[in-house]
Amino acid sequence: MEQPVRRRKPAVERRISEIREDDTRVSLIGRVIKVDKMEYMFWLDDGTGVAIIESEGELPRVGQVVRVIGRIIRNEEGMHIYGEIIQDFSDADLEALEEIMELERKVLPKLERELMWWSE
Repeated sequence: MEQPVRRRKPAVERRISEIREDDTRVSLIGRVIKVDKMEYMFWLDDGTGVAIIESEGELPRVGQVVRVIGRIIRNEEGMHIYGEIIQDFSDADLEALEEIMELERKVLPKLERELMWWSE
C-alpha cells in the first residue's frame, strides 16, 4: 500500500514585523547583524524588526544580505526561525524586490477576487 506524500506548507513572504500567529513557514530577506557560532544562530534585520535564525548548516557573515526560508518555532521564550534554506542575496536588487513585493500586496488580492467572481 502506497503511503501518501506529506507536503510542507509553502513559506509565505513576510517582513519580520508582519509575521502572524497562524504563520508556520516564512520567507524573510534581511541583513545579518550578529552571528553566534557556538549556538549556530544569527540575527536577521529587515528594517521592520529582528528575528533570531537557528541554522544547522554554514552560517552567514555579519553584514551579508540573505533570504531565509524556515519554520517558525514558538515557545515560552518567544519566537525564532528554524532556517531550512539560507540563500545569499548580497547581489540582489533589494529596491526592485521591494517594489515587486508591494505590487503583489496590492494586485494579488484584487486578482484573486476577480478569479473567484469568474468561477462562480
